[in-house]
Amino acid sequence: MYRVINRFQENNHDGHIYEIGDTYPADGKKLVKTRADSLTEVHKEYGIAFLKAVEEPKKTVSKRTAKEQPTDEKSDA
Repeated sequence: MYRVINRFQENNHDGHIYEIGDTYPADGKKLVKTRADSLTEVHKEYGIAFLKAVEEPKKTVSKRTAKEQPTDEKSDA
């Protein structure tokens, strides 16, 4: 995942304007890793980078308590 650190217009995303703090790519847009990586480097002409790679938040998996665990035991009620 990438975070926008400087505002820019992405011609590869139909001219979409990315604002500081936005996630790249925008919803519905395709991530091209080589393009994103190039945007993390300082641009020769502008002297700034446009994106910063960030770790995606890890999804937490909660453990069920013993009462919540499904059982395979069959009751003879």
